[in-house]
Amino acid sequence: MEGLHIALMRARDANAFRGVSISGTEISHLMYADDVMLITPWDPENANCLLRILRCFFLASGLKINLLKSKLIGVGISYSQVLVVANRIGCVASMIPFLHLGIPVGQNMSRKSYWVSLIDRFRSKLSTWKAKSLSFGGRLTLVKSVLGSLGSYWMSVFLAPISVLKELEGLRARFF
Repeated sequence: MEGLHIALMRARDANAFRGVSISGTEISHLMYADDVMLITPWDPENANCLLRILRCFFLASGLKINLLKSKLIGVGISYSQVLVVANRIGCVASMIPFLHLGIPVGQNMSRKSYWVSLIDRFRSKLSTWKAKSLSFGGRLTLVKSVLGSLGSYWMSVFLAPISVLKELEGLRARFF
């Protein structure tokens, strides 16, 4: 992945590949482990350059990008245009909002409706049969270890609405 980062930086420095300028800083890619998000202006030549970089990366490293798992998302671009380019590249066309590393991107997270998946995960961990089959200490351990960390990832990124916090705390209290 370091090799891909260097290839993208060199292409960007040579003006062969462009990122998006945000507050004076140009961002072309974000990487976490084996997950990469490429951020570029909507330009067919930029897409062609990106495909050449990915091809060179494959030839040099043997690591092939799985385009069937990749998504192309256009911001301010019609879905039909995104679909045409995605078909040419061989990936899936998608729209905002989307999930990246398990975090929703492009949603108004101040609405409770966007937290339903997290609330549902809480409920699935806290089925009533588990409460009946666990001792007091077992319930306490489950509540502290599993539920304490389950929402912390989302809440480290987004400010949770009070109604969501109350519902999660209510689920925890009823289980315990």
